[in-house]
Amino acid sequence: MRVKGFTLIEIVVAVALTGVLTTLALAPVAFTVRRVVETQNEYADLSALSRTMNFIIRDLNSAMRLASNVLMVVDHEAMGSYDDDILMFMTTSPTVQNLPAGTVVYKIAEGGILHGNIIPGLYRWIFPAKLPNTIKYDNLSGEDGQLVLPGVDVFQVEIPEGSHEDDRKKEYSGALPRGIYIRIGRNLRRSPGQININNQNEKLFNELEAYIPFP
Repeated sequence: MRVKGFTLIEIVVAVALTGVLTTLALAPVAFTVRRVVETQNEYADLSALSRTMNFIIRDLNSAMRLASNVLMVVDHEAMGSYDDDILMFMTTSPTVQNLPAGTVVYKIAEGGILHGNIIPGLYRWIFPAKLPNTIKYDNLSGEDGQLVLPGVDVFQVEIPEGSHEDDRKKEYSGALPRGIYIRIGRNLRRSPGQININNQNEKLFNELEAYIPFP
C-alpha cells in the first residue's frame, strides 16, 4: 500500500494559512496591549501636567498684591504656531532663601546647536529685588533657570478682560488682576525641542488649562 505525502506547495499553503489565522487571533490582543500602554502614558502625562500647574499656582499665591506693577504677560508664538508665552510676577518666594522679594519668570526654553545641553521644557527663573518690566526675557537661558517640566512646548497665559470667558488679554502689565488663565501642553508627535513646520494644527497628546483666581 502506497502512502501519499504532502507536496511542497501544500506545506507552504498550510504554513501561510496558519500565519494568517495566528495574526487574526493575536490582533485584538496587540491592540488591547497598545491601548493600555497609551492610556498609562496619557495618565502619567496628565499627572505631570497637573503637578506642574499646582506648582505654578502655589507660586502665584505668593504674588505681591500691593505693588502697582506686579504682573506681566508677554504674548509670544514659537515656530509652528505653538504658544510660547512669558509670565513674570513679583513674589515673596525669594524670601524663603533669605533673599529680597523679586520677580519669578516662567518661560519655555528650547535646546539647539548653541544650547545642546539644555533639556527643552518649561523653566523658572528667580530675580531678587527686580521688577517684571526690568527683566530682559529674550536673553534668558535654561542654563540659569530651574527646569519645571521637560517636554512642554505649549505655555499660554491670558488675563480675563470682560464678563465672558473668552474675553481675554494676551498681553498685560500692571497690578494683580482678578485671575489668570494658564494652559500647558505636551506634543507626543514630536520629540521635545523639535520644531513642527509641517502641520500647525497637529493635535496635542495632552494639555491642561486652569483658571487661577486671585482673592
